[in-house]
Amino acid sequence: MNLYALLGISFIPAALFFVLAVILNKELKIRYCLIACVLALLTVIPTSMIQFYVLSLPIFTGYTFASVMITAILFNGLIEEAMKMLFLCLIPQKKQILSTFFCCVILYGLTVGGFESVIYVIKKFQEIQGQGGKEIVIYLLIDRIFTAQAIHVFCAGLSGLYIWNFRRHKKNIMPFIYAVILHGIYNFFASFNSIYHWLAIVAILFAAVECRIFFLSAIDKNKTTE
Repeated sequence: MNLYALLGISFIPAALFFVLAVILNKELKIRYCLIACVLALLTVIPTSMIQFYVLSLPIFTGYTFASVMITAILFNGLIEEAMKMLFLCLIPQKKQILSTFFCCVILYGLTVGGFESVIYVIKKFQEIQGQGGKEIVIYLLIDRIFTAQAIHVFCAGLSGLYIWNFRRHKKNIMPFIYAVILHGIYNFFASFNSIYHWLAIVAILFAAVECRIFFLSAIDKNKTTE
């Protein structure tokens, strides 16, 4: 499998969701989906720049268990999720219901994950050129592509639900806190090449459960205010 095939795989989930969401949700406007995709691209650019400079700070240069965990929580969790939440605020809400807004949020998360996967794949693919066991490394790259997109989707969903509720004067910051912590935990375990790597799946599943809980809670709150 060559580099271009891997790059194409990175955007398959976002493309499929885009098509299915527009077909199945008649109230979802295509322009809102396009806005979500553009905002995802705009999120990746400043986030990458900030992370590049922040990573050079002394707190992120150690290799102890504590320093690696701190790096994952603050570097990958807080910075990425804070930037994502800022750009999620730009998705129009006034003319949308919760289901259509949430579709835009999920598409946004998939697209952010796609662009991040492109950066990751290009970097890692260059590292494995001329090395043995190339097929195994490519398998790990594909695994990283889909698991990374999964954590981006559910963490974006949590942040999006926080924004939805906040604009309706329901201030519960826990969805955003879950997004930061679970994203950090995912990155911490995903960095391992041993069996601990698969513990990243636990963070994804927990994020999915919390996302569903807060989504159903948001639906119930909307019903009570109608």
